[in-house]
Amino acid sequence: MKIHRFLALGAIAVILALFAACGGDDDPTATPRPAATPTPTPAEAMMEEEPTPTAEAMMEEPTPTAEAMTEQPTPTPVPRPTPTLVPPPPGFDAEEYFGGKTIRIITGTSPGGGYDTFSRLVAQAAERQFPDSTRFIVQNLPGAGQLRGLRAVLDSKPDGLTVGPVHSRWFARQMLVGDVDGFDLDRIYILGSPTFTIAESGFCLDKDFASSWQEVLDRDLTIRVGSVGPGNEPQIEFMIENGGPFKLIYGYGGSSEIMAAFDRGEVDGTGRCGPGTAGRLYPEWIEQGRLVPIFYNKKPYNDEWLANLGRNEPLPSFRDLPGLTFDPAQAEGLELNLLVVEISRVFVMPEEVPADVTQYWQSAFDRLVADPQFIEAIKIAGYEDSYGYGTSDDIWEIINRVRNASQATRDVALGLSGVGDLTVN
Repeated sequence: MKIHRFLALGAIAVILALFAACGGDDDPTATPRPAATPTPTPAEAMMEEEPTPTAEAMMEEPTPTAEAMTEQPTPTPVPRPTPTLVPPPPGFDAEEYFGGKTIRIITGTSPGGGYDTFSRLVAQAAERQFPDSTRFIVQNLPGAGQLRGLRAVLDSKPDGLTVGPVHSRWFARQMLVGDVDGFDLDRIYILGSPTFTIAESGFCLDKDFASSWQEVLDRDLTIRVGSVGPGNEPQIEFMIENGGPFKLIYGYGGSSEIMAAFDRGEVDGTGRCGPGTAGRLYPEWIEQGRLVPIFYNKKPYNDEWLANLGRNEPLPSFRDLPGLTFDPAQAEGLELNLLVVEISRVFVMPEEVPADVTQYWQSAFDRLVADPQFIEAIKIAGYEDSYGYGTSDDIWEIINRVRNASQATRDVALGLSGVGDLTVN
């Protein structure tokens, strides 16, 4: 029933209020708007409309952290062992260096979304790993698709007192194009990501539209799918390029709007049919048997959730669907793009931070990401499925795979990512 969704949204709102939440670029619970409008260009879809920041704007009063909290690369992922924690640098006096100082965590988003929430969770957990007199604040600098916040981190003094999470789009742009000033991947310091995980995913049809993929092919149907803009549904875009019977409708503001469009019958299929999306926000879809799972993207739903959706057999990968034709280079390009997407919320520091400072930060970051209090706070905030520690080595493995790919493969990945149309610098 819809009352379940309202209660879920209310609970999430209470949790996000603890983070001074008022909206965000990746907030799955934003209020839906009535209808979608087309997005004319990939650049407009990927970038927020935001004026060039002034010096005064860059020095705006940062938002303090809450003082208390009570509250996608291969289709067959291999579990990774718990990483070895980096020890603090020998002889480094953390009290002398960090004591009484303020550390800024800069996020290029408004308060309330996932990047803002994780910035605050990291800030709170870091307070337990640094000297007691060290203060942490989270500064929100939204604009230009999170480039404004990234630029503030890259341009900060290299003293270890400024860090921030980077959106995967800027890693993709730098790896595939390499023109983001100051974002030299060999010179910045990569701490890691607390949300490096391969989430279960799938695509479902509305039962009133079709009951199977084969029916779609037999009746020559076209599946309408909602999207924010080019590059946001890479599997669907890939299938369209290779004979898939889809039509993407651009212009939705995020997951909540896309789900509302499916609820209204405005689109025919959705990738938001997992337990954390449909199960939490639209439980009536499951109760009514409205969702027909068709394929998975990177990792299939577990048997229990598939049974809840009325399916009692394994879900095929989209790569194995009949009616699609693509060559190995295209498939590798897609895999490359999906790898890059996995590196979300990677915390970095600018170039030339002293080695003993980066080692201390790395040691603290390793401990805070594995901290049971940090993990519990993630659960309370509703991001349990996103948690997974991606070390700097994990991030570098992806960077090197992209670098070592053929130009043809990189071109495919660039086309699927949508980042080639971003405006930088």
